[in-house]
Amino acid sequence: MDKSKVIYQYNLTLEQLKKMSLKNKPALLKKGEAFIEYGEKTKKIGILVKGLLYASYISSNGNEWISRFFYPPNNFIVSNHDGFYFGKNSSECIKAYENSEIIYIEKDEFKDLLDNNRQFERTVRILAEESYIQALNRIHALQSLNAKQRIQQFLKENNGLAAKLQRQHIASYLGIHRNIFTKILNNS
Repeated sequence: MDKSKVIYQYNLTLEQLKKMSLKNKPALLKKGEAFIEYGEKTKKIGILVKGLLYASYISSNGNEWISRFFYPPNNFIVSNHDGFYFGKNSSECIKAYENSEIIYIEKDEFKDLLDNNRQFERTVRILAEESYIQALNRIHALQSLNAKQRIQQFLKENNGLAAKLQRQHIASYLGIHRNIFTKILNNS
């Protein structure tokens, strides 16, 4: 993905939001504080201004896995989109990995902005397309790369992010047991 395009979209989104009179002011989340809890009715979507958040879910065998990291400018739309779109309770928990600032928009306001602001609607569409491409690339990597290759790819593409994360959280995100992750890192 073209880094300059991502930064441009992030800056454009922030500029658009500054011009709008949103219901909510930016919120500060302290490390460990939840933006969305498991089972919460998902009524908001966030734009991460600064900081780092992560989404986790509980698998059918009871293990908790990290599914996404949110950080500007690469991945700054914070949402349990399945719950948000369908009005369901969240199957994920989204928490601050570090102190973070987030602008959040409630569902009815978001829908109104999409319906009545062509520029906002266009930006959301572009961001959704980029998010889809990121998700597809991740699926392909999980299906086709072995553990060592997934680790190498993650570290190459996310060096700055990796420096902020604990090893077990990277391992969880990559679908690798933390002991295997550590063994591979130590042998590299």
